[in-house]
Amino acid sequence: MSAVSEKSLVVVGHGATAREWLEAVAELPELALTAGVEPERERRAGLEARGVRAFESVAELVRALGAPDVAILCTPPAPRLEAAEPLLRAGTDLLIEPPLATVPDDADRVAELAERLDRVAMTAARFRGEPALLSATRRIAAGAIGRLCAVEVSLAYKRDAGAGWRGDPALSGGGAWLELGSDALDVAEQLAGPVRRVRMVESAARQGAEVEDEVRVETDHGDGLTASLRVSWNEAPSRPLARCIGDRGELSIGWARTQLAREDGTRELLPGARDAHSAHVAVLRDFLRERRSRERSVDAGAQALAWLHAAYRSCGTGRFELA
Repeated sequence: MSAVSEKSLVVVGHGATAREWLEAVAELPELALTAGVEPERERRAGLEARGVRAFESVAELVRALGAPDVAILCTPPAPRLEAAEPLLRAGTDLLIEPPLATVPDDADRVAELAERLDRVAMTAARFRGEPALLSATRRIAAGAIGRLCAVEVSLAYKRDAGAGWRGDPALSGGGAWLELGSDALDVAEQLAGPVRRVRMVESAARQGAEVEDEVRVETDHGDGLTASLRVSWNEAPSRPLARCIGDRGELSIGWARTQLAREDGTRELLPGARDAHSAHVAVLRDFLRERRSRERSVDAGAQALAWLHAAYRSCGTGRFELA
């Protein structure tokens, strides 16, 4: 790999999420980790322990080293715009952990600024190109389970809702739905088509924090097709990622395998969804391809955040909302 093709990389924010991205970055020799940005002293020490130069702010980084080629934003959602704007203006392309921001105005600002400056601001979406979902979509279109009648999506990860910034609405902007909702929507749209309306039918704070830790949302995809999305911070991943229920069979997309069950009793086993590490590597490769593209794709992050907020608005009313 020549020095010309190597790209300097900065990670902004250094928690568990950032560490997952760093493990994926290690597999891509074209990315050279140059520095990290983290306002908390203890976390900066964690970066420095890895031999990475650490800065307290993006402004301090740019003054000392100039603009990196690319940056991964892993900050809490609220300060995303604050971190993104100076990097975009300096000429850095951004891969941003979802959600893009906590409020639609900030998300729109990031998207508009990137477009105006001809920079990439891509929201990381591990399920948007998930091979197991793409395979399921092709089989459904080919009539493998007959007419698709319903879709169920389940995303669950153990989280302490009151720990760190997650329990502070000013930093997090919300709870389990804001963190996992974008991914759940991606899965639903891959299998059922674009979301047309959304409503939140259940929201609970079982851990007693200020933010929700378990949510159930329904999405309307038109032609009578709805999807049920369940996200939770109260259990480890165990259920299938998605179930596609047809009038002549069912597709169950799991983490280890996918099972196709037809009405005649025949069953077929297929590959399941990628593990988190492989998905992170795939997203990074997509991001690097986007940087090389002459035409910028429209990022889905701002639209996804609009749907997240529409679901929040519907909570308690029982009515479907538009984004």
